[in-house]
Formats: sequence, C-alpha cells, structure tokens
Amino acid sequence: MKKYPFLVAFGFLFGGFGTLHAQRSYSLEECTNLALQQSLQLQADALDLEKTNASVQQAYSALLPNLNASGSYQYSPQVQTSVIPSETFGGPSGTYIPARLGVSQVKTATVSLTQNIYNASAVIGLKAAKVLVAGNQLQVRSSQEDLVYNVGATYYNIQSLDKQEELTLQRLENTEALLATTTQQLQAGLATQTDVDRLTVTRDNTKANLENLQNSKEKYYNLLKVLMNMPLEETVRVVPFQEDEVGAMPENGFDALEKTNYLQLLQNKKLMTLEYQNIKAGYKPIVSLYANYGYSGFQSDANPFKNINGKFYPASSIGLKFSVPIFDGFNIKYQAKQKQIELQKIDVQAKQILQNNEQEVANAHADLRSNLITYQSQKRNLALAQKVMADINQQYQSGIVRVSDVINTTAELQNAQTNFVTALINFKQAEMSLKKAQGTLLP
Repeated sequence: MKKYPFLVAFGFLFGGFGTLHAQRSYSLEECTNLALQQSLQLQADALDLEKTNASVQQAYSALLPNLNASGSYQYSPQVQTSVIPSETFGGPSGTYIPARLGVSQVKTATVSLTQNIYNASAVIGLKAAKVLVAGNQLQVRSSQEDLVYNVGATYYNIQSLDKQEELTLQRLENTEALLATTTQQLQAGLATQTDVDRLTVTRDNTKANLENLQNSKEKYYNLLKVLMNMPLEETVRVVPFQEDEVGAMPENGFDALEKTNYLQLLQNKKLMTLEYQNIKAGYKPIVSLYANYGYSGFQSDANPFKNINGKFYPASSIGLKFSVPIFDGFNIKYQAKQKQIELQKIDVQAKQILQNNEQEVANAHADLRSNLITYQSQKRNLALAQKVMADINQQYQSGIVRVSDVINTTAELQNAQTNFVTALINFKQAEMSLKKAQGTLLP
C-alpha cells in the first residue's frame, strides 16, 4: 500500500471554523476502525488469503485417489487382417494364413482408480501451500499497518489545518478591526491612506491564503474518505487537536523479532526451504497404485443395442507403477545449489532487516524527543507573539506606534503560528513513525 507522507501546511487557514462543531466529528480511533472494516485494499487482501486457502485444498488433492470412468464405441467396416503361421493349424512351415481377429463393433465401459503411494513432491507441495497461507496473513497485517499509518497521517494533517484556521481567523478578525479603526482615523485626519492600503493588503492576502488552504483541506478530507471507503459526498469532520495530547516521551520498548517485515522474511525462508526440498525430491521414486474394472460388448454388425450372445464381458486389472530418475545431466544438482545460495542470501537479509529495524526505532525515538522540545519551544513563542500583538494593537490605538509596526508584528505572529503548527504536526508525525518502527500501530 502506498504511504502518504505528512504535509506541513505552510500558510493560513480559511473561514468556516465555526461550522465544525455543528457536524459529527470522528475521532482518530473511529476513523481507523472504519478504515480497517471497509478498506478496499484490505478486501482485496482478504480475497488473496481466501484464494491461498483454496490452494491448500488443491494441494491435498494430490494425496487423494483419483477415480475416472470412461467408455467407447467403435465400429470398423473392415476389421484389420492379421496373419497366422500355417503350422499352427498343421500346415506347411513357412507359410501364413490371413485371418481377421475380432468383430466390427466393440463397446467398452471402464472405471479406473489411481492412488499415490509415495510422492515426496506432493507432500512438500501441501506444506508449501500452508506456508503461503501464513505469508498471506502477514501481508494482510502489513496492509493494515500501512492503512493505520496513512489514516493517522491524513487525520493529523487535517487537525493541523483546523488549528491554523483557528489561529488565522483570530488574526484576520484583529486585522479587520484594526482596518476599521484606521479607516476612522483616516477620516479624522489621524492616519494616512497608505496606512489603510497596507492593512487592506494584509487582510486580502490572509483571505487568499485561507481560500487556498480550503482546497488543500478538502483534498485531505477526500483522501480520508477514500481510505475509509466512504462516499466523497458524505460529510466527515475530525476532532480538533487537543494540546494535552502532546505528552511525555513513551518508553523505548521494542521486539525486533516480532516486526511484520522480519516475520515475512522468515516465511519466505520457510517457503524457499521447501522449494529446496522439492528439488531434492527429484531424486526420489514415485510409486502409485492403479486398478481398472470394465465391461466389453461385441457385435459383428453395426448395432449399438445388440451384443454377441447378448452379453458384456468383464475385465479387471490391478498393479503398481513406479519411476526412478537415473541421470538428468546434473540438472537437479545445480538447481539445488542455486536454491542453497538463495537461502544463504535470506539469512544475510534477515540480519540486515534486524539492524534496519533497530536503527529505525532509535532514529524515530530521537526524532520524537527533538520534536517534543521544539513543540514546547514554539508553543511558548506563539504565546509571546500573541501577547506582543495584543500590546502593539493597544499601542497603535493609543497612537504610540505606527501602522508599519502593526504590520511587522502581524508578520511575526504569522511566522510564530506557522512554526507552532509545523512543530505540532512534526511531533504527531514522529509519534506515528515511532509506533510504525516499533510495530505497535495495531493492537
């Protein structure tokens, strides 16, 4: 499954925050559960698993008896002629008598039974089918992990946009109030047209950014609906981000041997080991039992409903068949050699995966710690920038500072808000990445 990266939404949010609370909001857990229940990708994986389960039953069939029925009808206008030595009937030696042995019409009906008594490849094939089932079960789990990660990534992106929307709307309200005050001051001769124009540009730029981000937010909601297999026209809202969700660092617990990618490699090794055994089984004999029982009817002319003497004559046989390879030009030997090398390569890959898994966890834990510190710092910076903005607005209304100071402070507040939301989403990204690295996204 394709992984959707986190997007740090730089810019400002759009209007409409007040409508969020009028609609049903889905928690991350609810979105995740819906996705796990309804995902089309998981439905496809489930069908693959069902198909693999059917292959196990197919493998069983090689160990069961085969029973077949057959019949034939043959009419020969001219029965084949054979020659018989004349001395068989007292004639001179070296001469032959032509004779037609048989009749023109022959009908047969036969039931045949075959049963493998010893076939190493059939037994190995059954074991391999069961290993494939276990491998497909792990593939389903891997798809579930990817789905949970993608739902979380999309959910947090939407939450970050909601938070930016809230902050930007506050700033937009302040800018519009300041613009109204400055317009009144212009009319009273206490401000210049340039002051009004600069504030108007600031307000319009903020509105334009809100409109742009509205489009981005809608796309993320559409992605979330696709992941949950919900109609695009259905209304979905996420729960607003709560700052108390950013807590202490989690414990660095991790079992590298239980990660899905490592378990998948072990299943591949089991399957490859069986393939090696199957190649070696090419040296072993194949023994099977067979039995036949049938009836034949004869007639001298073409009449399917008549038999000579009005009878069918029975015939039966039973026996063993076996085949033993003697020399194959060393084909099996070198096939087995190649498979041995592949098994050695898997052992090396297993060590690499364990190392990579441990490295991913260590890096993810370090990223989470760093992002937590950054988030706490940016949270303080945002509170300070908001206080400075409030002070500057009050000073401007009192005529202490110029409108350029207000615009500069607004830009600083914008930067602080962007940094805060960026730090927030980076922390949630690092948190999800740590869970994914540890293999704990699923219960």
